[in-house]
Formats: sequence, C-alpha cells, structure tokens
Amino acid sequence: MLTYIIRRLLGMIPMLIAISIFTFLMMHLAPGNAIDAMINPRIKDLAQVQKTLEAQNGLNLPLPVQYLHWLWNVLHGNFGFSFSQHQPVSSLLGPAIENTLILAILAEILILIIGIPIGIMQARRPYSRLDYSTSIVSFVFFSVPYFIFAIFLMYVFAIHWPIFPAQNAVGTGPNSGSLIDHIYHALLPAISIALTSNTVYSRYTRGSMLDVSRQDYVRTARAKGLQEGQVFRKHVFRNAMVPIVTQFGFDIGGLIGGAVILEGLFTYQGMGLLTINAVSQRDYPVIMATTLLIAIGVLIGNLVADIMYAIVDPRVQYN
Repeated sequence: MLTYIIRRLLGMIPMLIAISIFTFLMMHLAPGNAIDAMINPRIKDLAQVQKTLEAQNGLNLPLPVQYLHWLWNVLHGNFGFSFSQHQPVSSLLGPAIENTLILAILAEILILIIGIPIGIMQARRPYSRLDYSTSIVSFVFFSVPYFIFAIFLMYVFAIHWPIFPAQNAVGTGPNSGSLIDHIYHALLPAISIALTSNTVYSRYTRGSMLDVSRQDYVRTARAKGLQEGQVFRKHVFRNAMVPIVTQFGFDIGGLIGGAVILEGLFTYQGMGLLTINAVSQRDYPVIMATTLLIAIGVLIGNLVADIMYAIVDPRVQYN
C-alpha cells in the first residue's frame, strides 16, 4: 500500500504541471489582460502606463519565460502577488481554503446523514410504496440544480424568516471567526448541496445492499436463524459500504472545487468566490494558485477513495 501511495503521489506531479500549463495558456488566450483591469482607460499616457505596469509585473516577457518564473516561485512556496488586491496570494488563500473546507465537510456530513438512511430504508423494503415514493422525491431533488435550492433557502430562511445569514463566511459579532460562526454561515449553502447530492448515496446504498443481500453468505446467515436485523447490520450493511466509502473520497475532492456558483451566490469567501473574482479581474497569480490547489484537492480526494476502498475491502490488493 505504501508503495502504491508513493507511486500515485509521484504521478500527480506531471498531471499538476499539465493542468497549470493549460490554465496558463487559457488565461493568456482570453481577451484583455490584468493591466486592462487594473487601470482606468481614460488616464493620460495610457500606453506608457500599460508598458510600465507590464514590465513591473513581468507581463512583457515571453509566455514560456513567464510560466517558468511562476513555476520556480511556486516550488519555493511563493504564489506571487495579487494584481487586484495588492497583497501576497498566500495571504488570500489561507482564509479561502479554511472556508471552503468547512463548507465541503459540512455538506458531506449532511449528505451522508440524509442519503444513507434513505437508501437503507429502500433496501429493507424494496419495490414497496416507501421505496417508490422516496425514489421519486430523490430523483426530483437530484434533477434540480443546487443553486435553485440555494435561492429558495435564501429567500425563506434569510429574507422571509431571517434565521440564517445570506452572505459572507463569518459574522461581525463577538464570536466572529469561531467554528460555530463558520458553521452558522455555511449551513444554507451546505443544505443546498446536500439536497441534490444525497440521491447518489441513497441509490448506491440501496443497490449495493440489495446486491449483497442476494449473496450466499447472507442466505447462510438467515438459514442459521439470525434475526433479519442482525443479518442486515452484520453481513449486508458492512459489505455494502464499499462503494459508499469510495464515493466519499471522490466527493471531498469534488466539493472543494465544485461550489463555485454557490459561493458566488452567497458571497461565501471560499476558493470558488476567490476564483470568480480573480477571473473577472484577470488576476493571473490568484487564478493559477486557486486552480492548482483545487486540482490538488481533487487528486487527493481520488487517492483517498482508493485507499479507503482497500481498507474497507481487504480482498483489494494494490500491487
């Protein structure tokens, strides 16, 4: 397993380099540049000011040289200086990463506590009215984009009944920045994600448990006289969790980079909102940093899924 993990980690290096090159090229192929977003087009001597700022920020160098300079700085822990916010990119990344992780973990917890129990109920009573009704409701929720639920929840619980905040990741009161404050602000966007994503877990749980319940060792357990609850708890549920555990690893990586629209809607100061603002302002150092970190999160999530798969199912060997 250790050899496999090391090999996977080393394999991430060329993938991250390829992602960074692609992102770098896409940024420079887009119309306009960071200087256009930084200065007023009506100022005097516009052309001279543009040339001066391009020279100060290294934007007058050939693209391969600019990329190699960026890569060299990243390897030394330096993500550069934000063009638009005029501060080191690393100082922007810290709070954004913290907020996004809190949102992703909270959303995943809600997804698990909603999706898995629904799947278990469906598997215990397959093809019943309960199974069909919950399946229909789940598919309806799955078909609606999560930002639609976000708008609905924002209107009901932030405007009509002002119970939860509709914006920002932290408050301004005496408990500002505490974990409770973070959860309080992240709850509505997390519920928006959970309402659409729990269907995946409920269907995985239902299908996997029905498949396991047909296995020979489950029939043997029933033949020995074990109660149905013990059969499901000790034999069916544990073995049916293999695909659920692996999906959990994929979701963590996906949630880190997948809540861009939601963070923009709630003005939630995470990686998604930071990326949106950087793209609109052509802030190249911030775009490169956020893209790289989101890619790392997705790749690590996939690696965690593979590791958890082997832990849950001892039959899996990574040789």
